[in-house]
Order: sequence, then C-alpha cells, then structure tokens
Amino acid sequence: MHDPRNLGSVTPDDFRRIREVFESALERRDDERRAFIEEACRGNTLLVAEVERMLAAEETRHSLLDAPARVGAPRGVVECASCRAPIEPGHRFCPACGTPTHGSGTAEGRFRAGALFANRFRIVGRLGHGGMGEVYRADDLEVGQPVALKFLTAFRSDERARLRLRSEVRLARQISHPNVCRVYDIGESQGELYLSMEYVDGEDLAALLKRIGRLPIDKGIEIARKLCAGLAAAHAKGVLHRDFKPANIMIDGHGEVRIMDFGLAAIASELEANDVRSGTPAYMAPEQLAGKEATKQSDLYALGLVLYELFTGKAAFEAKSLEDSLRLRESGPATTPSTLIPELSPRLERAILKCLEPDSKQRPGSALEVSASLPGGDPLAEALAAGETPSPEMVAAAGPVESVRPRAALTILATTLATLVVVVGLSPATQFLAKLPFSASPEELTIRARDIARAIGYSAPVVDTAAGFRFDPRYVEYMTGTREDSRRNWDDGVRATPGPLSFWYRQSSATLLASAPFLGFQDQVPYDPLTNRPATLLVEVNLDGRLGRLVAPAGSSVESSSVEPNWTALFTAAGFDITKFSGVEPRAGLDLVHDQRLAWTGETPDSNHAPIRVEAASFRGATTYFEVVTPWATSRLPEDAPRAARAQVALQFLLFTVLAFVARHQSKSGRGDTRGAWRVGLYRFGMGLLLTTLAAHNIGLVAFGPTGPAFAILDGLATATAYLALEPLVRRHRPQALITWSRLLMGRWTDVSVARDLALGICCATIVHLVIRSGQWLAVSQGTFPAYPVETMSITLDSLRGGRLLAATVVGCFQQSLNVLPFLFVMLIARLVLKRMWLASVAAVAFWVVIAGSPSLIAGNWVAFVGWMIELSALAFVIVRSGLLAGVGFIAASLLIRMLVVTSDLGAWYGQGTLVAVTLITLMAVWTFWMSLGGRPALAFARAGEGR
Repeated sequence: MHDPRNLGSVTPDDFRRIREVFESALERRDDERRAFIEEACRGNTLLVAEVERMLAAEETRHSLLDAPARVGAPRGVVECASCRAPIEPGHRFCPACGTPTHGSGTAEGRFRAGALFANRFRIVGRLGHGGMGEVYRADDLEVGQPVALKFLTAFRSDERARLRLRSEVRLARQISHPNVCRVYDIGESQGELYLSMEYVDGEDLAALLKRIGRLPIDKGIEIARKLCAGLAAAHAKGVLHRDFKPANIMIDGHGEVRIMDFGLAAIASELEANDVRSGTPAYMAPEQLAGKEATKQSDLYALGLVLYELFTGKAAFEAKSLEDSLRLRESGPATTPSTLIPELSPRLERAILKCLEPDSKQRPGSALEVSASLPGGDPLAEALAAGETPSPEMVAAAGPVESVRPRAALTILATTLATLVVVVGLSPATQFLAKLPFSASPEELTIRARDIARAIGYSAPVVDTAAGFRFDPRYVEYMTGTREDSRRNWDDGVRATPGPLSFWYRQSSATLLASAPFLGFQDQVPYDPLTNRPATLLVEVNLDGRLGRLVAPAGSSVESSSVEPNWTALFTAAGFDITKFSGVEPRAGLDLVHDQRLAWTGETPDSNHAPIRVEAASFRGATTYFEVVTPWATSRLPEDAPRAARAQVALQFLLFTVLAFVARHQSKSGRGDTRGAWRVGLYRFGMGLLLTTLAAHNIGLVAFGPTGPAFAILDGLATATAYLALEPLVRRHRPQALITWSRLLMGRWTDVSVARDLALGICCATIVHLVIRSGQWLAVSQGTFPAYPVETMSITLDSLRGGRLLAATVVGCFQQSLNVLPFLFVMLIARLVLKRMWLASVAAVAFWVVIAGSPSLIAGNWVAFVGWMIELSALAFVIVRSGLLAGVGFIAASLLIRMLVVTSDLGAWYGQGTLVAVTLITLMAVWTFWMSLGGRPALAFARAGEGR
C-alpha cells in the first residue's frame, strides 16, 4: 500500500503546488473540498493524498484546541517533536527523551512537522525564531543525521549581503572545535536562503539561567573556560561572532558547551562600517553600539556580559534605550559581581570586569587570556599536553599577573643599588682603563696634536678633522711574556711611556669617511679609524700629549721646504732627547712614498720597557713618517686573519639562508609569530640606525659608512628572520620562558610581571659584577693583569670621548641586549638533544664561553675569561628561573656596567660614562620597582598585615 508520507519523488515545484492547494482548500466548504482537490492536482494521487493528510492534521489541531478534555489526555497535551511522547502543559522538556518543547505543538511556523524541504531535509519541528529568521530541527535524509536548519529571511532580498554571507560561511566551516557548533552548508531552495548546522540536543544558556537563576561557581568556571576556548578558535580564523549571548550558547545533554550562530559571524578584515551594529544590542560593546567598530575585543566584551550573567543570574546592564546602554557602558556595571554573590573570588571578578572595560584597549588581548585569568586550570599546560604549540596570546595570558609584594620589591631595589655602589667603588682597582694616566682630556689632546702638526709645518687650511682613542691589545701579550716576577706591579707598567693606549688626530683638506676593517678583527688589529685620503695628516700622541706617531702621505701641504726635516723638534715633541739616541738601520716595509729613511734607538729614564726605537721618513724635505716603535709592535695577527674573516662572513650567510627556509616553513604552518618577529626586527633596525647616526663622523654621509642604514636594515631583517624561525621552538618546548616577553611584545609595558622580571634581571647583573669585581680585585692584588673588555674595547674607548659617542655606546648596550635570543636558542637546542635542562644550560654556557671568552684567553687575560664564565652562567640561571625578559634586563645592565664603569671619580672628564651608567641602571631599577608594585604603596608592609 502506498504511504502518502513518502514524498521522496515529489519535486520542489510539487511541494509549492501542494501548499497552494492546501491553503485554497481551507477556504472552501467541506462538501466542495474533494472535488476542488481532484481538479487542482490534475489526478496526481500522490499530491491528492498529501493535501488530504495536511487537511486531516489541521482538523485534529482544531479539535485539540476546542474539544473538552479527554479521559487520560488533559487539555493542552502535545506530542514531543522527537519521540512523539505526550507532554503535559507547562513542561519545558519531554519527560521521555529530554527534547525542549519549544517548536512542538501548535507553533509550527512556515513548515509543518514531516514536511520535506529542498528534497533532502525532513522537518521535525521549529526550535525557535528571531529577527534573522527561524530555526528548525530536521533530518538530513542524504547523510542520515539530525541537523538544524536556519532560514535567513533577513538576507532574502539583499543580494550583496547574501554574497558576503556565503563567503563568511566558507570561513566559518573551517572552525573545528568541540565548543563551537559546526556550520555544514549554505543553500537556497524554494526561494528560501538557509544554513544547515549541527543539531545540539539540549537547552540554551538563556533558558537554563531563566530556569535555575545562576550556575554554581565551579560549574560556571568550567563553562566559562569552554566559552573562551570556542571564541579563541573562531578568532584564530579571523571570525568575529558579533552576537555572542546566552541564547546562542547551548548546553547539550552531556553538559558540553556549544557556541551557536557562527554562520552569521563576520570576517574581521572584511567587516563593513554599516554592518557594525548587527547583533543583539543588550550584548554589544560600547564601540559597537556607537557604530564605530567591531573587533575581537567586542566579542570579549559580550563574553564579559555573559559571564556576569552566568555567575550572578542578573544582567550587567538594564537599559530602556540605546542611549541608556551607551551611557551605562561608559562607567561599567553599577553593581560588581561580588556585591551580588559575596563568595565570588576577587580573581574571578577581575576577569569579568576586565572584559567589561569601556576602552577596548584595556580589555584582555584574547579569549585565551581571559581563560588564563580565571581561577584554577592551566591552558598552557593543557596545550602542551595535547602536543600543540601554544599561540603567543596564550603564552602571554599564562602565569600570574599579581603585583610583587612590597617587601620583596624593596629588597630587590636595595640590593641593586647597594651592589652597584660597590661595583663602582672596586672599578679603579680592577679595571685596566681606570689605571691609565688620563691627565689630559680629549679636547686638550686634540689641541696638542694640532700644535705638533703646525710646529713641523702642516698649517694648510683644514676641511675636516677627527679624533679618538686607540688601544693596542698586543701590549698584554708582550708584558705577560717578558715579566717573570709572580707579583707584577701592573700599575707602573700600565702608566709607563709609551703605553698601549694612544690618542689619534686626523686632519684633511677633504671630507673624511670611516673605514671598514675586516669583520671580527676590529679590536684585535690596530687600524686607522678613518680612511687615508689625499692630503690627510695623522698624528698620534700618548695620554700625556707626547708624540707617538705621525703619518703624512706624499702630497700633503707643508709650508716648510727645507732640505732636511727638523728631527730634533719631532724628538722633543715625543719627549726624547735626540742626543741620547744613536742611528741604526731602518726597517723595511714602509708603504709611504719617501726619498729618505732614518732610524734611531735609545733609552729614556721614565720608560720601564726595553730600549726605544724611532723610525722616520721624509719626501722632498717634508716629514712624511715618524713613529716611536713600541717593543710589542712586532707582534702581528696571523696571516690567515683575512681568510678567517671571509670564512666567518660565509658561515653567517649560510646560517641566514637556513633560517630563512625555516622561518618560511614556520610562517606557512601558522606557528610563527609574525607580529613579534616584525617588532623585534624593527627594534633592532631602529636601534642600529640610531647607533649609526650617533657614532657617524659625518652624519650627512652616514649612508656611506660601514655601519650605515643598509647594515641596520640587514641586521633588523636577520634578527626578524631568526626570531620567526626559532621562537616557535621555544614556545613549543619551553613557553614559560616567553610569558613576560610575549606580554612586552604585545605592548603591555606596565604589566607588573614585566617590571618584575626586568627588575630581577638588573639585580642579578649587579650581583654578578660584584662577584666578578671582587674576584678581579683579589687577582690584581696577587699581581695579575687588571681586566679589560677585549671584545668591546673600541666601544668603551669611544664612550670616553663623550657627547654623541657616549650616547651611541649607551644605545649599543640596549641594542645588544637582544643577544639573549641566540643564547636561549642554543640552550633550547641543547635541551632537545640532552633532554635535561641543567645539562642544556651547561652546554649552552660552554658554547658561548668559547665564542665570547676566547679572545680574553688568547690575550692571556684569564681573569676576564673567568668573568665571562661567571656572567654567562648567571645569564643561564636567570633565563631558566625567570625567562627571556629577565635575561634581556640582565644583558642590558651588564653591558652598561662592563662598558661604561671605569672610575669612581664621577667629577673627572672620563667619569661621565660611569655617571651615565649609574644613572641609567638606577632609573631602570627604580622604574621597575615602582611598576612591579602594581599601584600598591611602597611601604605597605610597614602597616599591620599589608604587603605580605
């Protein structure tokens, strides 16, 4: 027998015909209906049977409404749309299967139960309706599973909106998360635009709250975390919900949370201005209500409103108009959650109220950050346990954000300042530069060098001049190899004339440009800091103003044209008596043009070194060369030094190429922190460009220098590439080290944890240098050579000249603070190989000690080498204990101390570097101390019970 309910062969046109015939038949008398139906259906028995079935259902519905109560069937009893069990009046759920009653009974909407739609979906019943359209439960006959159909009447006539909706649905389908209701498809049939979505058999949060008032705190926190996870999954795909409210949150039969209506969400980058206000005004953020913008922070505001209602059972705002809503949102909720529910924890209340900040910039950065701020739980640990790489936002949201106790903050500040004072006090007894006889300032030495040039006839007009200090590192090797007594008097050796430190002055009739020595050998090889140009004169003097070297290439303008240069005047300028010197055979190898070569040797009463040798040359009666040759000047760098430099450059290029491929892979996989990489690279570039500008001899020609903007760009690009390639590895295997670093990159400068880690790093740096200085003091007292920073000697010497170069040195300290990144990366790689963190730390320290401390050891300065070991070991401890940001603070403070602290005489001309270092470290320590308190009184611990 034919079953009239089997309409599988009925076409959409037949369905519309059945509807039309049914509606027309209702308007006719009972005795006319049969003939009308037969004629209208043209003898199609299938259509006739379906129309008659619909008429019978209509009569049954009226009899249920109008007839008196039947025995066993109370008046108003309806059937469950799912299992057909009887439901008593007033019941919200079916007693047999638990299906909600809304949509059952008489409120069938445009489709009756059993109707076939789009030749695929069998309508079960209406679930709800709203401004956008109606939602029906249906069975997808093609795949054999229940679905929810949403008919979008609001988009029916707007073709542009329909096209955008299709694009949005394509992206929404990519959101795959247990707490998000899946969107299956979008389609159009019989003039109806519809969405097919996952059917959730349960109750929406709005109905649940209306039924029970509010949720228990523990259950509410569980639901809140799932809501945050679902929103985060959507935001990660660039999708905004824009209508986040309790009615769009379902709790299924198993207690799981599903966020609904993501099919109507918007793509953040494509949201139009006239579509900002789409949604429910009662759950909109202030900027949405004002029609300004809709961002993920707008969704977080709606999340805050939902959480407020979830835990209190009441709405955060009750407004009668749009204007009232805007006004109320500007000041936040009038009643805090804890006022309504006293047992609510302060942390939970802060998390809710943080979402309800009127200023979107003050709200949390992500839904995961909200989840991390809730009491209990660890989303970061959950992500790692699941084998996922946590996002930078999740890392930033992890960990505590509470302020530091005042007692602890004061202890850190006091320790930093006290150890800094002791470090400065020990510097004169331990540092090499502090023992040098700085009797004349750079200005006085410049005048002295200029006077010497004039005295021997170089008084032509000068277009450009330059000056600075030069250190000869071969001095240490010479002194160590020639002095055999176990307790060396280094004070006398360092102060002897000639010494290892000299002051150079260059003048030229043309503009001077900086030279570019081989990379990696700037500090080991003596070089002229500026390029020899035609008509350029170089004069070097000792720290007491005595002539040490003069170079005047052929072609320099000299007023004197005597046949024989005045060698006596040159010896006098060098502080020697020419009568006590005897002539010897000159050494070969002079590159300057000359027609006369002379050499002398002799001793001076104030020299502690071997006999002094003087070399000189002239051309056409003009002095072109004069040099007091020190005993250690015969020591040279290995002949393969340029080859080693080229190999180093090639290795760096190869490493950059490999990192570029890794960075590309990380970016394509979605794990790379592109925003963080750009910010780190821009910081490095900006600091490098500022350093170049400050250190440039001619700022107008800075682009032509060896460290010009091109080098700053390359440095920034290389740093960003390395960060993009390697940072995800740290985030995957040790994200705890990046918590405060990620917060800083996101602009949270005032975060108390950021200030705390910087304060710890600065404090550890001063403590470490106190230990190093104390060890150096003991070593020097036993006759060991005083420490000097071989690797940064040129930078340190530049700082002695003050002004722009001192500022450039300070900028260099902060720029090089990012060198903590490669240290951390090496530590992580060692961790992956060795499996244990302490072994990885030892391996990383050993690696970097070899890289950074080898020059000190080669130069025979084992005290400086041990200092490197202590400093790098402390850096590893700081990173493991407090994270990357603490390491940045450690390196910045350490460089300021190592590069600038020379003397405790802050009033001396060479004491300005010490003054700058002490001032900067003090300011950083005080600022981080103040910010780490989070607004709490600094002396709160002095009052009973506070601050502890």
